[in-house]
Amino acid sequence: MISHFQAADRRTPCQVHVLLFVPADHRPPPGYQPRVDEIVAYADGFFRGGLARWGHRSVVSPFRRSADGRAEVTLLRGKRKAAAYTPVEVRAEVMDELRRQRKVAPDVARHVWWILVYAGDPPRKFPGFLGGFGPQIGGWAVCNFNTAPGRVDPAAPLGSEFLERLMLKGMLHELGHGFQLPHVGPLKRDAAGNTLMGPTHVNYRRVMPAGEPRVYLSEAEAAMLATHPAFRGVPEERGPLPKVEAQDLAYTADPRTGAIVVRGRVRAPGGKLPAYALVADEADARPGEYWTKTYAGKVAPADGSFTVTVNEPYASNGTLRTWFAFDSGAQTGDGKSRGRDSGIPRAYRYGRGTWTFP
Repeated sequence: MISHFQAADRRTPCQVHVLLFVPADHRPPPGYQPRVDEIVAYADGFFRGGLARWGHRSVVSPFRRSADGRAEVTLLRGKRKAAAYTPVEVRAEVMDELRRQRKVAPDVARHVWWILVYAGDPPRKFPGFLGGFGPQIGGWAVCNFNTAPGRVDPAAPLGSEFLERLMLKGMLHELGHGFQLPHVGPLKRDAAGNTLMGPTHVNYRRVMPAGEPRVYLSEAEAAMLATHPAFRGVPEERGPLPKVEAQDLAYTADPRTGAIVVRGRVRAPGGKLPAYALVADEADARPGEYWTKTYAGKVAPADGSFTVTVNEPYASNGTLRTWFAFDSGAQTGDGKSRGRDSGIPRAYRYGRGTWTFP
């Protein structure tokens, strides 16, 4: 099935558009629609089930569907052979075509573009996986489209044998970056396995006990997704980042409970207050950046106050980084740049069983 975009404009709700990109030296795989349907159904269930776990039950499906309810997939042919492409080059060529069709332009709303690259049947594959967000193009993700025979079981954990062979976690992980999620590590207290934005299956098993196939959305991941326009069913309007000012930030360590509490108040001059405060624990003892434990707390709409509890700080030095998620989908800590890197840093030191903030 080859479908075509409807005209996008500022009134169109933000959605995930699935694109099947076929380089010049390959033909489209026969019967690709059922596999895309299975992948989209799994992703939809994973995201909405994970959001519901944390109380976000009013979200909508972010995926664009055709009139018969199937996943809408647009076929795009590449100009070069598969070996000539990197993920960035695939994205650039796809975006050039979308600009030609005026689906990406200064006067249209931003959407999310999930680009599945078919580089031949297994063992051939497109090796690059990458995702991100661009102020002009919206969210995007590039990953391999695997045609290995089998069925995507919607009830199977992402670390199960067939889904791991398809690299489905990697596909959803890069799509998560398209939703502006940073890397977020798992929490022991959640007792649910690895996080979507955490390490790969292989690296997770190097640190944690072998045999854990489960992958979940953490509370912080869910908070960020719940503010994204694609899950709220509204357009993602273009515009500058919200202005934001954090005030009265206070950091309190409780050696009795082994937690750090971050409190403060946030202002958004000239705009609406953010929905959530987020705190990432960039501890020196992390096994790697993908293991960054991240926490969320609601921002009180009356006065902008918030409390975020860092329940599992590492016994090491590090930095806490605080930023905010707005219902517009924007994330910023300084009002100048996006995401976790824009967060307000506060270094801490660990010694004698507690954390101090010099």
